Amino acid sequence: MNYAEALKAPFPAKDIEWRVQRSGITDKGNPWAFVLAYVTNRAIQNRLDEVFGIENWQNAFRDSGKVVECGIGVKFNGEWVWKWDAAEETQVEAV
Repeated sequence: MNYAEALKAPFPAKDIEWRVQRSGITDKGNPWAFVLAYVTNRAIQNRLDEVFGIENWQNAFRDSGKVVECGIGVKFNGEWVWKWDAAEETQVEAV
């Protein structure tokens, strides 16, 4: 299996959700909105299950007090490979 190609496959429209990031009114009185598309958490989990199997991936969180790190680990050739990213905690995004 080509893991990279399987992970890059487009998600169906049913797995895409939309959220208003910002909105307002222009100087001329016209409403505007900046809308974000995102893939649902369940769709990501299903993709990882399909590509690696339900027992060959996991995620973890680390909180250092200043930032929250999220990692995804996949079992590849019998070894766990991890990728981590971090963000400051905010009141905007739910954990």
